[in-house]
Amino acid sequence: MSTHIFTLPLRSESGATYPHTVLSSQAAGARDKEIWALVPAEAISWHRVNLPAGLQKQSNRLAAALQSLMEERLLDEPELLHLALQPEWEANAPAWVAACNKTWLQQHLAQLQTMGHVVHRIVPEWVPNTQTGGVSAWISGVPEDAWLWVSDTQGAWRLPLEAGINFWIEKLKSANQQDIPAQLHIQADPAVAELAQKALRQLQANAATDTADRLASWRVEVAAGASRYAQAAASQWDLAQFEFAAHGSARWLQKIKRIWQTFANSPSWKAARWSLALLVLAQLIGLNVAAWQLNAQAQLQSDLQNNILSQSFPHVTVVDAPLQMAKELERLQRNSGAISPRDLEWVLQAVGTALPAGQFISNLDFQVQGNGETRLQGLQLSESQANDFVQALRKQGLDAQSNDGKWRIVSLKAGL
Repeated sequence: MSTHIFTLPLRSESGATYPHTVLSSQAAGARDKEIWALVPAEAISWHRVNLPAGLQKQSNRLAAALQSLMEERLLDEPELLHLALQPEWEANAPAWVAACNKTWLQQHLAQLQTMGHVVHRIVPEWVPNTQTGGVSAWISGVPEDAWLWVSDTQGAWRLPLEAGINFWIEKLKSANQQDIPAQLHIQADPAVAELAQKALRQLQANAATDTADRLASWRVEVAAGASRYAQAAASQWDLAQFEFAAHGSARWLQKIKRIWQTFANSPSWKAARWSLALLVLAQLIGLNVAAWQLNAQAQLQSDLQNNILSQSFPHVTVVDAPLQMAKELERLQRNSGAISPRDLEWVLQAVGTALPAGQFISNLDFQVQGNGETRLQGLQLSESQANDFVQALRKQGLDAQSNDGKWRIVSLKAGL
């Protein structure tokens, strides 16, 4: 699987307004690809809301509830913005909501579509820390235009670096000690790495006495664009929600492919692959055995029909026993004009009607001379089935007796 991340431009620079690739990854031998859209940090505002229970599985109600909760927090009308909830959000607990211009997002996704790219996922360039009590910080830009991004338990904000540091100092002075993380890596773009170090020293120098030890362990982590994009892609955030979830059909197909590829190639799934292979093999063997048994039963029945035809009509060369039997019986009926309990056709019709389902005759001997006696072999009848068989034959003018599984049938008028 290969992944191509396209950043969505905020404004025209040197005339280029189309999304462009900022990161590509290619797995060895990969044929399939995924297209991800990266939304610049400047295009998103972040908010925290508490959602009531019962909305997780009702996307229509969830979208309406979000718009209602966000109405007083947004500068624009909620209908003009696309809202997306943090992954794995919980009811009655603070959840992050991302908001960006809906028309702007639609236009750039349409541009990618015209370029032949179906977007499978929409990821934000920077996201707040979704862990309970989590804090994240990022210093971006260039020395003459540096910005500070911070998210904490109270919300997320973005200010020019100098003003942002002063604002953060005051927030830290009034914050509870437990709300200040003991470890924090402040990300910084390479161009502002030196300013970031200076800003951190300023934070530490102005820290309150009871929080100075915590800030002393904070560090600046320089992250180039490709590294930051990779971190964004590694997050669980996906803005393709609600009306933008229509782009998700292809995304779900790709997820299924990824799951299958992981199952097929990952060493950790080796035992499961062997188990599945053995299960499939067992099923195939079982199907083949069942098919062989059905074929054997069909062949046995065919042999019995051929045997009955050969014994009943020795002059006939067997080709299609059921069809030939019907023709011979029809010929006998035409020649005799009428049939009686002494005739083979009568006996065969009576026996066929009287026999229970699943019973087959292995041998039939009909004596044309005398009483028209018929001898049958191969029937496996219980006592009640045998009684029903005899009674059914008597209604057809035939009498039957059994001796060691062999049946002797004659006309009632002939006597036994």
